[in-house]
Amino acid sequence: MAINKSLWAVRNIGMDAIYTMPTGGDIVDFVGGKVNRIIAQNAVMQEWVQDRDTIEQKKVGNHVIYYRGTFTERAAISVASDLNIHDEEDRSNQDIIAMYASRQQHSRFRWEWHFSNPSVEGNGVSRYWPRSDQKHWFIRCGGCKEKQYLSWPDSLDRERRVFQCKKCKKALTDEERRVGEWSQKWRDREFSGYWISLLMAPWISAGQVIDLYETKPIDFFYNFVLGLPYVGEGNTVSLENIFKNCTDNVNDQDRAVIGSDSGIVKHYVIGNRQGIFFYGKENGWDWIRRLLKEHQNWMAVIDAMPDITEPRKLVEEFPGRVFLCHYVRDRKTMQLMRWGRDQEEGFVTADRNRLMQVVIDEFAAGAIAINGRRDEWIEYGRHWKTLYRITEIDALGMPVFEWKTSDGNDHLCHATAYWRIGMDRFGWGAGAVLSPPDGGGSGIRQSPAVSPDFTVPAPKTNLNGRTFDAPPRDDGDWRAV
Repeated sequence: MAINKSLWAVRNIGMDAIYTMPTGGDIVDFVGGKVNRIIAQNAVMQEWVQDRDTIEQKKVGNHVIYYRGTFTERAAISVASDLNIHDEEDRSNQDIIAMYASRQQHSRFRWEWHFSNPSVEGNGVSRYWPRSDQKHWFIRCGGCKEKQYLSWPDSLDRERRVFQCKKCKKALTDEERRVGEWSQKWRDREFSGYWISLLMAPWISAGQVIDLYETKPIDFFYNFVLGLPYVGEGNTVSLENIFKNCTDNVNDQDRAVIGSDSGIVKHYVIGNRQGIFFYGKENGWDWIRRLLKEHQNWMAVIDAMPDITEPRKLVEEFPGRVFLCHYVRDRKTMQLMRWGRDQEEGFVTADRNRLMQVVIDEFAAGAIAINGRRDEWIEYGRHWKTLYRITEIDALGMPVFEWKTSDGNDHLCHATAYWRIGMDRFGWGAGAVLSPPDGGGSGIRQSPAVSPDFTVPAPKTNLNGRTFDAPPRDDGDWRAV
């Protein structure tokens, strides 16, 4: 419907439009697989549209629809618009979505359409729902004639596996669910809003809905079946879980790791096994060069994108101490992070969402100390407060989770993730033992550290109170590999 409406509006009202999907790849699939096929099957639209097979834009009459992703600022500043259509908004970059509004400043229309499966309250489409007239799909029971909208769990009988009337409990037919009308809850609201759920779909049985409830994660059920935002345990970051780690223990600031998120402004955190003891933001890269020169046993993990040139210079200037991190999703080995070797030395890859989940879980478990008072870390906490977790469906139809930010200000969260990667390099990784220290906060009991040449010092073994160094191994011994 949105495709048909957008083509009609551009052609007949006379406006330029921007239609967004989360990524550029989504745009290719959406335009090639849906828009172009609709035009090909519609003789009138074929007359309207001159460039029927293009992907990034369509000229419709004298005006244009631009199809864009939401993960580059360039896409949001290159064209002007009278109508912004944001599809799959909750899965899009919220910061870039906000930038698209600036493309309408010249327009007398300034229309906006927002579509999405919701994620959590206060993000994406749920921002606009409270400002809308909140239309619900009302049907009428064939028995008691009660008008009602379908909702979980009152409109389903899980034993009979049928939809039922909320009043008389009569089983509802598919036809009774199909025939209805939109009824608005409020008048004179800024947005026209529609709540659509699978309960309304006559081709979806009650048994299918019940099976989805029993087999899928609860946030998946709320978002993709009920069409509702879900805020549950673990889907947002509790500031209490962050600030409970604050401790007045004095950090010796020895052998620290700098984690830095790139961008126009560089946000960073600094910490070691005793905790995170400093955070801040800087322009340029002279600050990190100065810190690495002053502290010879410090290292740094830096976001590899979008700044390319200067971080690579730092890798060359401080070999074995500066690493650039690329976020990836490791589908083959499920490794959380992987350090480069040979030509890739100086680089590390990490699974973004799993790494973020690890850091959040470690804060919740009291495993990451924060050196200082709560009031000194307020800005740091604000960045964590913007995070929310959503469930998406992968190419195999399986639900996977992703951590997103509501306003784009999650830089210190990623800086902390890069710091965590660096701590793995120093031995805080698989096999490390979490050991909360006395006096509040948390700490990490030391485990073997990996040297820049990828070797590990032989551990000392304690036997009946006597300590032995592990004997040297011959190069031919398999244990030396």
